[in-house]
Amino acid sequence: MFKFSDYLRICRENKGVTQTELVEELINTDRIFSSLDATTLSRWERGVSKPALSKQTLIIKYFSNFFDRIYPFLNEAESIEIEKSFCAIGFSKLLGRHKMVMDFPTKNMDTKQFKVKSYLESSHKMTALRRNHMIMQEIYGPQFCNQLHENLAQHPANYFAVCEYQDDYYGHFFALRLKPPIFKRLMDFTMRADEISVDDIADQNEIGCYYFFGFFSLGELVISLIWIHFYTYLIKQQKTIKDLGAMIVSKEGEIIAKNMNTECINTIEVQNTTVMNFQASVDQMLITENVVKMLFNPESCPENS
Repeated sequence: MFKFSDYLRICRENKGVTQTELVEELINTDRIFSSLDATTLSRWERGVSKPALSKQTLIIKYFSNFFDRIYPFLNEAESIEIEKSFCAIGFSKLLGRHKMVMDFPTKNMDTKQFKVKSYLESSHKMTALRRNHMIMQEIYGPQFCNQLHENLAQHPANYFAVCEYQDDYYGHFFALRLKPPIFKRLMDFTMRADEISVDDIADQNEIGCYYFFGFFSLGELVISLIWIHFYTYLIKQQKTIKDLGAMIVSKEGEIIAKNMNTECINTIEVQNTTVMNFQASVDQMLITENVVKMLFNPESCPENS
């Protein structure tokens, strides 16, 4: 578990400034710190007291800007350690309800038995593939090409995670890693997702944008674990990720998109349905009060009580 007190101290020490110097810089950064002094900062670092979430978030943004990476030093931790720090219940509250999240009871299941694997490593990849293809057909029509869908799923640069429990399928999330010009066309509604080809996928070592391409879950806990895996992936791979986006066609999807700090940038009307495109930069989506709370405030998570 990561605590804000330890993280604050690590960032300050790596910046090479004293507590007094950091206080002066924070005061110059934002008026919200105008009453801050070295004694209070010392109490924050020792865990005696803690700043409000709004201040925690501003401090993390300050260090992220200075070190030119989101959550500096956290991104150097092992993925499993970052995942353990996230509050799964917090994620389920953040995401809210969605028709693609079923009500299968998972409260009495052993959380440690859930495993989130890449599509290529999962023994249930065909189940996930068929389920996601059905979702795409519901959105784009029965003509949505099955072979294209499978080719996109097989591409190693795309993010396709499958959640398993004791070797059973419980859910998945699929996101395409697109070349920025292709991503922009989708966001501008000058291209449809069913027109994407494998050539439009950005390689793993080049800058790409993630376009959400379908998800399904048997329960809230499952989708929370999948999102934790994805957010951890974003933190680890942030240097090659520019923007993230999704097409939204429902009110519940709109609520989730806003909760994830993405913004509606375009809308069109299709057969009496409002279709919205939501987009955010990777830092805009990651450095929010909700994410900071789930990462650095373990005492606020019911799982740790």
